[in-house]
Amino acid sequence: MAKVITFDKGSKRRLRQIRWKSGEILSLALISLAMIAAVALAILWEMHQEHPLTEPIKDPQIREAEPSSP
Repeated sequence: MAKVITFDKGSKRRLRQIRWKSGEILSLALISLAMIAAVALAILWEMHQEHPLTEPIKDPQIREAEPSSP
């Protein structure tokens, strides 16, 4: 029969006794920094890409234009 995990006082005490090793903390920090950097690069790449419109827009677009004559 499979062991059932119960969260009674005994298991809470065992959870409190878990100690993180410095290597585990360092690897977690490095993985977190790598994930943050990857997301930031993806956001920057996406912002610099031009996305052509697939179909024309029915509403008029307002663009900044310089006057043709001063």
